[in-house]
Amino acid sequence: MPNKLRVVGIRRAQRFSPNSVERDAAICQAVADCLGRQGYDVSLHAEEAFTPSLAQGAAAVFSMARGTETVAALERLSTPVVNPVAGLRNARRGDMTRIFAEAGIPMPRSWMVRTDGTLPDADCPCWLKRTDECAQASGDVVYAHGRDELAAAMRRFADRGLREAVVCEHLPGDLVKFYGVKGTGFFEYYYPTAGDGFSKFGLERHNGAARFYAFDAAALAATADRAASLLNLPVYGGDCIVGADGEVRLIDFNDWPSFSRCCDRAAEAITSVIVKAIESNQKLS
Repeated sequence: MPNKLRVVGIRRAQRFSPNSVERDAAICQAVADCLGRQGYDVSLHAEEAFTPSLAQGAAAVFSMARGTETVAALERLSTPVVNPVAGLRNARRGDMTRIFAEAGIPMPRSWMVRTDGTLPDADCPCWLKRTDECAQASGDVVYAHGRDELAAAMRRFADRGLREAVVCEHLPGDLVKFYGVKGTGFFEYYYPTAGDGFSKFGLERHNGAARFYAFDAAALAATADRAASLLNLPVYGGDCIVGADGEVRLIDFNDWPSFSRCCDRAAEAITSVIVKAIESNQKLS
């Protein structure tokens, strides 16, 4: 390209990368490097330091940011943003749970609750999860063996000012983590409880060792891409449970994971999404 187009990247704040700071930084840098090899002028900025003026004149912004103020700043831009702000808002667990339930995405039975209210009619063991933001500490996702533990966890949430939460049934089966970039054909999965699986908080242990139940991987990829479309979240990751009968249900879905097992391949796919956004925006200009 005769004149280099400028692209701005935003690194994720450390508080949104529990035990994953280096992994998250690596995929952000890999995308910047990939764009650079394609002739773009790329600058990276810390989430805490980002202001809309930094994106002035940029052809696109790619962002791993999750903070409320940064997301609000991104919303004011006319520049294409990957992932889109609408997707970041939809990915909040409370909104995501409602969207998936309405669309029939296979998932555990779930109840939206007030943490200062009564217990839901949920069997235990079950999970209590914050709804407003992604999990930033082990206390944001709680495994409750019984209803007394669930009640205590709800009180702790209320004491922290977390007024709303999601209670999800616990699903027995193989825990499978997946990574995807919608519309590119890139999709990979692995078993975190097998081999050297990485764990942020150690919660994977509640599903035990992988049994490697047979399941339809192509169907999982199609379901994940559909979920990404519903949320408007092209760069995504998540978790699902594969039951002994091969049934697959999503238990988590989030924006822009670390892609630590497939960083370079994921960076290529993410770059293609950013370039497509730039080209589409130029056609509209």
